[in-house]
Amino acid sequence: MEQDLTDRRTIVPDVSSASPAGHGYAVDGRVLVSVTKVIGTVLRAPQLEEWMKRMGSQADVIRDEAAAFGKSVDAALTAFVGGNRLVPLDMPDNWRLTLEAGKRWLSEHVEEVYAVQQPIASLKYGYAGTPDLYCRLRRQKLPTFIDYKATRDIYWSHRAQLAAYRQAGKESYPDRPAGRLILHLDKDEPGKVRAYPLKHHERDFALFGYLLGAYNIMKTGVKS
Repeated sequence: MEQDLTDRRTIVPDVSSASPAGHGYAVDGRVLVSVTKVIGTVLRAPQLEEWMKRMGSQADVIRDEAAAFGKSVDAALTAFVGGNRLVPLDMPDNWRLTLEAGKRWLSEHVEEVYAVQQPIASLKYGYAGTPDLYCRLRRQKLPTFIDYKATRDIYWSHRAQLAAYRQAGKESYPDRPAGRLILHLDKDEPGKVRAYPLKHHERDFALFGYLLGAYNIMKTGVKS
């Protein structure tokens, strides 16, 4: 039976007033770049590029369908953990199977919900982002940042993204060092959800640090 996560929900202080500002965020008037913009600008995806070449004209259709799947599932899971009622989504049955599996996983594993799609910022490094979920899992003392991924696989960019969120979380919630977890929802395997807890936090944040440094250099231009 589906469990209502709002029964276990707690609220954390609004330690960051980050809000979307174009392609970035703003905190007290200071504009910060978004985590996803840094990664998307610098890090190439050779596997994706090769796949698009192989698929030719079909690639755009498949990509758009995958994007629609990801947005639909993300919106539904966000509403679910936030305790909001969502108008029934018009989606294929195979998508709905995966969505229900995601909801079951969250019901079974999440003990406390602290924040849902709440922006957090690292003023130290000058970036901000919006994790899907900040919570405490059952049988764990420390909280976890969770991001939902509907991609074909788990990539290094995902590890860097979650590491960036964790660092921002260390600044926003200094008394709560957090873990990281990717909840992978597979469009091509209906009803299958895999959880990937991530280790090597410092190594993965070092990767994001390199990307952020490269992004800042690229932003100044070649001749600067």
